[in-house]
Amino acid sequence: MLAAFVAAIGALGLLWHAGRDGVLVGLATASASHGTGQGTVALLKDVLGY
Repeated sequence: MLAAFVAAIGALGLLWHAGRDGVLVGLATASASHGTGQGTVALLKDVLGY
């Protein structure tokens, strides 16, 4: 039980540092930016494609 608790606390700490350093935002931007930078029409096609 103690090992699971320590692992959970460690994982939360890693997520905290990744969020603070901007890594999570960078990953989210990279995965969600299919049409960004290519104009409004490409972005709308990507959004409406879902």
